[in-house]
Amino acid sequence: MTKVIGELMINDYSRKGFLDGRSARLPTVIIRPGKPNAAASSWASGMFREPLNGETCYLPVHRDQCHPVLGYREVINSFIALHEADPALLGDDRAFGLPSHRITVSEGIAALEKVADELGLKIGMVLDEPDPVIQGIVDSWPTATDGSRAVKVGVPEPAPLEQIIRDYISDFLTT
Repeated sequence: MTKVIGELMINDYSRKGFLDGRSARLPTVIIRPGKPNAAASSWASGMFREPLNGETCYLPVHRDQCHPVLGYREVINSFIALHEADPALLGDDRAFGLPSHRITVSEGIAALEKVADELGLKIGMVLDEPDPVIQGIVDSWPTATDGSRAVKVGVPEPAPLEQIIRDYISDFLTT
């Protein structure tokens, strides 16, 4: 509710000319460096991060779980593009959903294994450890985002998933 109120305020203040506002709705941002945390979405980065660190990832959701994700570099590029977008193109609704990948866990793991194989990296295992609480939370989330409005104002389409994985390796791992 607070997110919607913030978006409505940006819309209203922009309409009244108080500011030239824009807001972005983010999908789950991957691959977050650092340690796993208690967030229900932590698995979305963990299924890449832990294996790339040579550690086991304990997967709390089904492997056929669909989830919208976007790489951290793409988020920054999207923020910049949205900031620089021509105000005349934005219209009255200044809240934009960012484009994302709609992937299953299995697709994410396959992309990880492909990149690791290409780079000659030995990766840790991904083990199924269903957590009904986490799965219940994730089941209530959207499985895709619609970034078409954002793309029309100049926000770039996301880089391929394999590139997001390579970027993480380049930025955060010493191989």
